[in-house]
Amino acid sequence: MFRFAAAALLLLIACSHQSEESFVPKLEGPATRAVVIGPSTAATLAAFGISKQVVGVSDYCSDPAFAHLPRVGGQHDPSLERIAALQPDLVLVQGASPSLQEWCSKSQITFQNFRTDSWAGWLREVEVLGELFGKKEQATQLRKEAQSKLNRVSGTTKVSPTVLLVAGRRKGEASGLVVAGTASFLSELLVVAGGKNAAGENARDYFDLNEESLLRLAPEVVLEFLPPDNRTQELWRKAYPNIPAVRNGRVWPVTEAWAVEPGPRMPDTAALLADLLDSAVIMAR
Repeated sequence: MFRFAAAALLLLIACSHQSEESFVPKLEGPATRAVVIGPSTAATLAAFGISKQVVGVSDYCSDPAFAHLPRVGGQHDPSLERIAALQPDLVLVQGASPSLQEWCSKSQITFQNFRTDSWAGWLREVEVLGELFGKKEQATQLRKEAQSKLNRVSGTTKVSPTVLLVAGRRKGEASGLVVAGTASFLSELLVVAGGKNAAGENARDYFDLNEESLLRLAPEVVLEFLPPDNRTQELWRKAYPNIPAVRNGRVWPVTEAWAVEPGPRMPDTAALLADLLDSAVIMAR
């Protein structure tokens, strides 16, 4: 399952500078046959209790509510033939998909894409989905409950270690690092949890980090949002034995698939990060 979520995170990184767009024709009423290309959007619809109105999902969707539905490819390789066969009245995409947007335009199908990599962006997505599916009251309630849940995480940790958030690296190596900057939802949730982004000087969402910069940052904790790898700590000890996180045994993989999706479980991700920061405190005693 994490393999699909990790792939979705890589797609999010690839389209992190794209904006939200919608395409007319507007729906005449609530959507009844939606194709959803984006795991986090699918998860949000599941949180709404919307499943019967969804007729197809992306290859990367892992939400059990949609496990039985046809797969229609991904953001960059949608199967227009499979989508057409489902006769959708709405197509939802995370990020940009020019070929799909053009096809929807020609087919007179409502197209909506989201660029969701922040808490505010997700709240806005919930609002738009509520409008598209005629679930405005449910959207308001979902936003309220999620915000309350996130607020409860804030201020629960006792210290604020510097944390490096690793979203990618070369297979079998602790090099070729892609890390989360302050514009990413992972960094935003880390701050809520009480941590400090070790790459806080970088205002981008995701970027490449070389060895020299890593040594300069000297993070106190390293969190890898990658598929499970029982060699994680070994690889970091071999590559960077002198950074504080490695020296003190605080290099930890985050293997929960939902943790890399900017969707309804972001408060859970913040709570998970808070628990990990508390573990760092215990180890420091």
